[in-house]
Amino acid sequence: MREATQDPGFQPRKLPSQRRSRETFEALVEACARLLPRLGYAGTTTNHVAEQAGVGIASLYEYFPGKDAVVAQVAERLVARVLGRLAERSSAVLEAPEEQAVQRWIELIHETVEREKELVSVFVYQVPYTNRLDAVRALGPGLVAFSQKIRRRAGALVRQEISPASMHLLVGMVTSAIMQLVVDPPADVTRRDLLDELVRRVEAWVR
Repeated sequence: MREATQDPGFQPRKLPSQRRSRETFEALVEACARLLPRLGYAGTTTNHVAEQAGVGIASLYEYFPGKDAVVAQVAERLVARVLGRLAERSSAVLEAPEEQAVQRWIELIHETVEREKELVSVFVYQVPYTNRLDAVRALGPGLVAFSQKIRRRAGALVRQEISPASMHLLVGMVTSAIMQLVVDPPADVTRRDLLDELVRRVEAWVR
């Protein structure tokens, strides 16, 4: 885990060191991740989390000051899964023909977010402090780093002088559009049409 830099209320009270305590800690985080899509942020309580994890409420408070610290751990694991899957699947993009690199990049981000749709929706619409969490704030730079690899793979099809500011704007535009498509898709346009149009817009910008 990263060094704590955020509100102490979002941090564990202590980190486990022994195998059994690590198992308890992880069981609590996993229980919260299962409950949030089902009960919602407001409806999920520490008692619910402890019960779902199969431990006493005292065990939860041994490691966490309250619900928000558990939710922050859920966010950390969510972001790690997203970035990890992008890294694992990046070869499919990097090995694609140059003319397909942008499309494969956008589709991989979409597929990755879609896999986490229920939990992502909770953090987008219900958790009031999502953008204050270190893990969430680290997602943007992680996506930029991943996207830089794709830009290099696209070779001559992409302008190499794209500035860091342009890259951040590009990644922000793509991820925002994909998040909206996943959690609140429009009824009058197909997902395929939207993804194809996003690919065309990005290619027009970067070429």
